[in-house]
Amino acid sequence: MEALIDMHSSPSSRGASGTLQTVMTPAPVIIDRDATLDQALAILENYGFRHLPVVECNRVIGILSDRDLRLSTAMLSSARRLRDRKGRKLPGAERVFEVMRAPVHCLPLDATPSQAARDMVAREIGAIPVVDGECLVGIVTETDLLRLFLERCRSSHGRCDDLTRYHMHQPLGCVVPEMSVEEALDALDRKIGHAGVVQDGRLVGIVAERDLRVGLARAMIKDARAQSEGRIEDVSMRVRQVMTERIVDIEPGTPLSCCAGRMLDAHISALPVSEDGLPVGILTQRDILEYFAAITRVA
Repeated sequence: MEALIDMHSSPSSRGASGTLQTVMTPAPVIIDRDATLDQALAILENYGFRHLPVVECNRVIGILSDRDLRLSTAMLSSARRLRDRKGRKLPGAERVFEVMRAPVHCLPLDATPSQAARDMVAREIGAIPVVDGECLVGIVTETDLLRLFLERCRSSHGRCDDLTRYHMHQPLGCVVPEMSVEEALDALDRKIGHAGVVQDGRLVGIVAERDLRVGLARAMIKDARAQSEGRIEDVSMRVRQVMTERIVDIEPGTPLSCCAGRMLDAHISALPVSEDGLPVGILTQRDILEYFAAITRVA
């Protein structure tokens, strides 16, 4: 493994200048602070985005993530979450400004991808708006940097690659299908954000913190609806109701570039690691990003 990789030494199809301009999404889809959460949900679902810059007069004043929306809406429309069966109003956020994150960390157009990677790791964020002066011109995400890492590995013929075993988390934290989402959240390692779902010693699924929080939010909405109607209802959600059963796993000897490719192809952010048929750990998109941030430098 190379200790340091010169980001400018290997030109790629995305440009050799080594600035965010070569990797960012230009002219990103934006949203107004007064837009409804229903409008935000529609944009994220239609485009498949995870982050929306909130802009006023072309200045970034906030950012809205799918995680924020999951926590506040459970990915349900206002008609389904803010009204009971009789149409009576229930409490809850309705506008983007109520749930967006502010202030926002931005980077200038001439910043480097390695700077963006370091900032994402240090600040534990998944996207950074890119500005020219104070004007929004693009956005760079973890996925963009993961794609760049994969391209760099290919163009350097694996010189900047490494093996999963040196970066995965061990052991794999596990929950069971019948565990409540509340119990699973308590058991979850928040730094990893994912857990394996095991039944009879066999890995049957994977669950992310974002999935558990959707389940928790939906349970709270059901409970509020039941209380408004004077009913007592078991609203608990189980892990089996929110987990992903389609498992894409890897082995400890799998190169990180292969892991990045699988994550990008499957649109996932974590891969369980198995050895001899048994789950032994997990590798996340953030783990690869940390490695990428550590080995890159500005020429």
